[in-house]
Amino acid sequence: MASVRVAVRVRPMNRREKDLTAKGIIKMEGTKTSITNLKIPDGVVGDSMRERTKTFTYDFSYDSMDCKSSSFVSQEKVFRDLGCDVLKAAFEGYNACVFAYGQTSSGKSYTMMGVPVR
Repeated sequence: MASVRVAVRVRPMNRREKDLTAKGIIKMEGTKTSITNLKIPDGVVGDSMRERTKTFTYDFSYDSMDCKSSSFVSQEKVFRDLGCDVLKAAFEGYNACVFAYGQTSSGKSYTMMGVPVR
């Protein structure tokens, strides 16, 4: 197991975002995550700090925005990829930690806990 692995996950839109008809600006392909700045018109060429789309590479990029999408990644998949090794190491007596970081409402609890079972 690697010492540090970095993953990013897009959570489903919440009710407020849906009510405001917010647009998804994140696209994920493999380990790459792209963010589109809708304030910059498509096709405009400017300085590199104002690109319309920026792409970042992580160890894992998970798209959990739409459960009907073919690219949807389930809670179980995230756990298999990230949590199993950490849990195994902890059971073997090693120190282990899962650290969720992000802005308020960015999906930390969703990633760590999933959706409530009703």
